[in-house]
Amino acid sequence: MGVNDIMPFVSGLLVMIADLTAFALIMRVYLKRRRRSALFFSVAWIADFIMVALSASTNRVLQTIAELSLTIFAMLMFVGAVRLLEEESIPLSHSTLKKMGLMAPIFYGFVVAVYRFTGNADWALTAGVSLGVSGAFVFASGVLLKPIEAIYKKPAKVLYLSVLLFGLHLVPAALFGLYEWYLPIGFTLSTALTVMMAYSMYRLTSTREFLEGSIDVKAPEIHSGTIIVQPKEFETLLPKLENAPVLAFLRDLEYSREGWRTYFVTAVPFRRENIAGTLNPTELAKMTEITFQYLEETARMGIPGVVVLDCIEYLSMYNSWDSLMKFLSKLRDLVMVKGGTLILVIDRNSVEERLFNQLRKLLE
Repeated sequence: MGVNDIMPFVSGLLVMIADLTAFALIMRVYLKRRRRSALFFSVAWIADFIMVALSASTNRVLQTIAELSLTIFAMLMFVGAVRLLEEESIPLSHSTLKKMGLMAPIFYGFVVAVYRFTGNADWALTAGVSLGVSGAFVFASGVLLKPIEAIYKKPAKVLYLSVLLFGLHLVPAALFGLYEWYLPIGFTLSTALTVMMAYSMYRLTSTREFLEGSIDVKAPEIHSGTIIVQPKEFETLLPKLENAPVLAFLRDLEYSREGWRTYFVTAVPFRRENIAGTLNPTELAKMTEITFQYLEETARMGIPGVVVLDCIEYLSMYNSWDSLMKFLSKLRDLVMVKGGTLILVIDRNSVEERLFNQLRKLLE
């Protein structure tokens, strides 16, 4: 038994495992968050599973179903990409849509090229058409997914690149698929790209941004701007922040509420349920970055962000007062630009009167 006999079995098995795994994991995300893009992406992997399972058959009807399943996979990938853009309120570029109009003549030319190259009309009109139209729509899906890199960062970049490559790899499959020398190359490429695409899609759909993006959230009932309050005063504000997506940097975790993204500021890191993590009091730059990302997310959800800082006294122990003032001034500017609210919880008895007045003058 040669390599060309073993390769289809091994490759098909790995791809089908990746298909079923991706379907199950992404479907779970859909059932949990009801994001329609996750539904389209998950069902796409079942279509790919059917295509792989039937592609080795010698029965003409089953081969036709396999070829049709590949086009359904491409369709669902394309629709899923469009739906994801819609969910993230990213408009479709008119320039991109115009360029997609070129797919019609390119597809025609591709099928003619497959026929001229292989000399097999049956292959060109069946497998050639299936691979060509699927490659075009999968590649277009990758193009559509590129803008989401601004939201999902590395997971989105890996996904759209793997989708683009998967679409492109179907071109040589149509041209050289009848030749035995290409089989090991084709199966290796297909397996690697499928596994990469399935993994990167799961990575993206399991990010916090994706999971939280479609949740119906409550807009906080509080005015925008900077508010400096005493601990007792802050307790009276808490009912207005119930179930709102608040970002909080706290020393007193009793303030934290359900739906908040809470970071405990401490020099001793630890793990605890119901908080996003711990931050060292010297990590002012990291707090700024977290705040920026949070305000970007709330802006996409169409609600004003609320940032709570209940650790000023603690931060002043680990940072110079000037550094702390620069940090707070930057937070205020970030929040102000996004129309949000910055709440500073300070016990006036723990801060010198001169420094407190400076703080109030800077921020209010």
